[in-house]
Amino acid sequence: MTAGFTLRGGLVCDPEAGTLRPADVVVRDGRIAAVVDRTAGSDGDGRPAGEHRTTPDPVIDVPGLVVTPGLVDLHTHVFVGQDLGVDPDVVGPPSGVTTMIDTGSAGGHLFGAFLRSTVDVVGPRVRAFVNISSIGTTSILLSGELTNLDYVDVRVCREAVEAYPDQIVGVKIRASHNVAADNGTVALDRARQVADATGLPLMVHLGPQPPSLPQILDRLGPGDILTHCFTALSGYPLTAQGRAVDVVARAQQRGVVFDVGHGMSGFDRDQARAAVDAGFLPDTISSDLHRYSRDIVVDLPHVMATFLAMGVSLTEVVRRTTVVPATVVGLDRLGVGTLRPGAPADLAVLRVTGTGGPETAGHPTGVPTVTAVLTVQQGRIVHRTLPGHPTSYPEGHSTR
Repeated sequence: MTAGFTLRGGLVCDPEAGTLRPADVVVRDGRIAAVVDRTAGSDGDGRPAGEHRTTPDPVIDVPGLVVTPGLVDLHTHVFVGQDLGVDPDVVGPPSGVTTMIDTGSAGGHLFGAFLRSTVDVVGPRVRAFVNISSIGTTSILLSGELTNLDYVDVRVCREAVEAYPDQIVGVKIRASHNVAADNGTVALDRARQVADATGLPLMVHLGPQPPSLPQILDRLGPGDILTHCFTALSGYPLTAQGRAVDVVARAQQRGVVFDVGHGMSGFDRDQARAAVDAGFLPDTISSDLHRYSRDIVVDLPHVMATFLAMGVSLTEVVRRTTVVPATVVGLDRLGVGTLRPGAPADLAVLRVTGTGGPETAGHPTGVPTVTAVLTVQQGRIVHRTLPGHPTSYPEGHSTR
């Protein structure tokens, strides 16, 4: 018998199709074998609906719960032992996050050490943006990594990208005055140079100016990312008078990605609500989870609930925490963030209550909550708080 199980009786949220429907998800050999629609005549791969239910594999009943691809957190800090780092094996599985993207904890001179710190991770898949500063975000409470331009070395950053092409998915810079003093624009241009030379996206942290939001956006192109997009620290809101300001609208039109990056001071609820009310949704919803933000952020599902409370639909929130961030860093080509048959069986089973939750049956009431009750990493159950469970599970394996 092949190792597998079926998640039965839930509402499946498919971020690529934009649907939320009753369906069962069949997992075999670490991959998604099928998504069986319980209301249609077939399961999408040519087999009659219900055929997969005859499998002798264990069944996990998830009625009233939402099944999604494993969550992809585009903005985290998981360099364990370093100033900001949280342990991905501790914070990932309980939150339904199966892919964590570290954003600039390590620069070129520390990237090898970063990899050593994550080599034994058996839960979330970890990839990283390399910091343009060779020292990364070391001791951020003492000094910003861009205050000394000697550390902002284009050659060192490029060499790291060349040395670790499978792990590095982009270049990161915290381009704000509290990090760079008066070096922000020079450092940003150096980061731009590395991104252009390597063909990787550039992620820019928005904070107190200089550089200003227009100066930053003028340097960003398709696929580049502005994180902390709803911060109040920049002094430059994204929307005004019910629409995106011109510089923001132009950036969005040319494909710049606007990322939440909640964190400690990277998110202003009033700014976010004004943007959502104006029809300006972030492209990706991420946590900026790190040592100092953990008590504020809690986890990615908490950030998801924040946007549900603003009236963003569950399908849109799930899309912005699964397939879109996976696509931004090129992991969609591996099936990350999707429910396609044959994709890695990374899955989150979420309890969604209050506004936007299935338990309200179309009658929004109460404050939304999102919690992960089951997390599957490449077919391996790594977290569960559900009562009752199968009698056997596939053997665990590293997801590196």
